Amino acid sequence: MKLPADYVFWQESAEQLVDALMALADPEGSEIPLSGKASDHDANADRLEAFTRPCLLSAFWLQSLQHGNDSGKRERVASWLRQALLRGTDPESPCYWGPNTNYHQNGVEIGLLASALLLAREYLWNPFSDEEKYQVSRYIATNRATGHVWNNHFYFGLLALEFLREIGMDRPADAASIESWFSEMEGMYRSQGWFMDGVNQSYDHYNAYAFHFYGLLWSHLFGHTNPERKARWCGWAGEFLDEYQHVFAASGEHPAFGRSITYRFNACAPFPLAALLGVSPLSAGRARRLCNRNLRFFLEKPIYQEQGAIGIGWTDVFPELSEGYSCAGSVYWASKAFSALLLPPDHPFWVDAEEPLASEEGEYVRVQKDAGLVFRSIDGEVEILNAGTEISPMNMTKFGPWKWGKLAYRTGMGFQIGHQGEYYNKFAGWYSRDGGLTMEGGSDTRIHGRHYTQPFELDKDHLSCTYALGDKLEQLLTIVETSIWWNKGWLLEIHWTDAYQPVLFTLGGYALPSREAQSFKRKSDGCIHSVATNSRYSALQPLLGFEGVLWDERTDDDERRSHVQAPYHVTPLAQTGKASGERVLAALVYGGNKEEEAKPWECLSIQRGKWILEHPSLGNWTITHSALPSLNL
Repeated sequence: MKLPADYVFWQESAEQLVDALMALADPEGSEIPLSGKASDHDANADRLEAFTRPCLLSAFWLQSLQHGNDSGKRERVASWLRQALLRGTDPESPCYWGPNTNYHQNGVEIGLLASALLLAREYLWNPFSDEEKYQVSRYIATNRATGHVWNNHFYFGLLALEFLREIGMDRPADAASIESWFSEMEGMYRSQGWFMDGVNQSYDHYNAYAFHFYGLLWSHLFGHTNPERKARWCGWAGEFLDEYQHVFAASGEHPAFGRSITYRFNACAPFPLAALLGVSPLSAGRARRLCNRNLRFFLEKPIYQEQGAIGIGWTDVFPELSEGYSCAGSVYWASKAFSALLLPPDHPFWVDAEEPLASEEGEYVRVQKDAGLVFRSIDGEVEILNAGTEISPMNMTKFGPWKWGKLAYRTGMGFQIGHQGEYYNKFAGWYSRDGGLTMEGGSDTRIHGRHYTQPFELDKDHLSCTYALGDKLEQLLTIVETSIWWNKGWLLEIHWTDAYQPVLFTLGGYALPSREAQSFKRKSDGCIHSVATNSRYSALQPLLGFEGVLWDERTDDDERRSHVQAPYHVTPLAQTGKASGERVLAALVYGGNKEEEAKPWECLSIQRGKWILEHPSLGNWTITHSALPSLNL
């Protein structure tokens, strides 16, 4: 049988990643000794992650159709995994990972480990003796009755218990735990396939590579135990993926947005599982094209660390992008994308002709009401406009609120992270100034950005939301109402502000990234503040309330890197003076790859409630809304 070229590409890509890991494997150990940062969990959790996540990758590859002369390699990989698993689950072994306990990270890893054992059962489970199976199962059973974080983590507990039920080691209480954990997660469901991420109170890519990936995985492995629940979760997944396909650019990239974005091509993971279960809203040809392009986008970037393994970062290795819970092995949850290899080579996913992505077919706007998000496409790029998500206070230090606090997240642009200052470590980090409105005030120079946000208008041509900028330590408070309209690569931003103490505001444009420090060309002509590289442009045109313009930049290695997309960046900024009370700020912000579109707008008529703008290449733009102030032209 001649295998489809794309099936071979996925299989060989998985094999190459496995080869790089196996080259590092300790013959007598229980994990892959990956170099990189440690998590804020403990050494045992990091060691277990450095086994379970590569194990999941290996499981997808092992169960795929054999071809050529790879049977010997498969057995060598499977043999090491089995022996490492026995060492890691043996309390008498120096390689023991330690059991799970209440809210321990081991519980997360055990849930996926149990699934991997069933996905590649022929290689990873069946060869064990009864005594060895009992040892491994007893370890997996440490996920029984333990506490799990109130979000998608409930899936890790129930996947472990479903495994134990599958092999005949269930307990009378297990069914009640499974039902309870499912019910808790189902209570997080909102609409259009979206879940609130539990205690994190946010909406982001975790909906794809957590809630829906695990829901579909459970349906595949265990859905026969509860057909009604399987139908419910598969229905939610279909509804979600019909919308979520719109976050993928023509290049295959999706906007970096939210936590754990270092999982990269994990974002496409639920699409093949939906195809496997027959619930995909996408044609087979579009689903494969989406997954192909997403995987290639990242594999072709310099994402590999010095050992040859995948490193923490986005389009390269950038460890500071990670959360506190991330360690060197964490990135291998990108492996979930290889669920595509569960589809047999003769499945339509592999053999049907590719079809264009939604972002290749033209511009669109997709409104996600309960998530408070808008997806839109611009010339093959994709942007997420963020009017509603938040990050809970208890998790600000772990995650960094800038991963949700920008007003816009666009492919090809990325964003800047903040860096945490010593004084502010207990609650949040120093905000970066790009991608929205930030504030400075109080007794020091900290930058304050969005945390909690409430949308109050969300439509196909604009959004409005309200939030507070400030600091609980000093009771610093400014209330903001923000309205945004869009036209091609441009955003029109109107910010009504009410500051209870004297503060200054900075409005940041798109942070333009580059791998070449000397590639930036800046321009300030009094009307527009812009920067360009050879292929991209970022511009900011202040309209109301600002006193000056400036740059946020890193163009040499003396400064600390902050951009997720590349080592160097330049961001155009507009800034006010320091004052209290009410102010209205307005500006136009551009990001894109067309020089003619980066030119300034002319204000033909600026009246309260109605603006008419004119652009040399985009023509007239008429906007009517009560939030629009009048300007003196």
